[in-house]
Amino acid sequence: MFTTERLILRPYVESDLDLLLCLWNDPLVQPLVTNESITLLGPKFKETLRAQIEKATFGAIIALKETGEFMGQGLIVVTEPKNRDGVLAICLLPQFWNNGYGTEATKFMIDHSFKWFGLNRLSLGVFANNARAITVYEKLGFVKEGRKRQAVWMDNQWEDILSMGILREEWESNTDRE
Repeated sequence: MFTTERLILRPYVESDLDLLLCLWNDPLVQPLVTNESITLLGPKFKETLRAQIEKATFGAIIALKETGEFMGQGLIVVTEPKNRDGVLAICLLPQFWNNGYGTEATKFMIDHSFKWFGLNRLSLGVFANNARAITVYEKLGFVKEGRKRQAVWMDNQWEDILSMGILREEWESNTDRE
């Protein structure tokens, strides 16, 4: 278990699958985390969630330190161990948005990736209409590296997917300023 100023990042337990299913079924969350059709996900989707967790190099339930309340999840998958390249994903329930929790959890996961997994780069994908997330990622040192134009049909319009990344040297220079 890891802690930050206001958060706990703890290992998954089997009962978390129910909480994760609720997270993925939230009508505000689902359009931000999938490029599949927006639909009610049933109990079988827990197997998909379990597979994501098992594939992750680092997977954590994010909880509020003060109460232990479930807030969301964070994942890091080292996709190319030889090249020390990883992918980051984070998702929080809407009631925890706009309070700096996402920034706090993401910063922890970035730091952990470079310090303990020895990564050279960390990447992520984000929908171009998710300004809140893009602001957080840029604040933490991610750089826009590419744009997949009109990649997803969302809310009756085409949406782009941005590729963002941060290199170890960029993380180190950001860490030096803190």
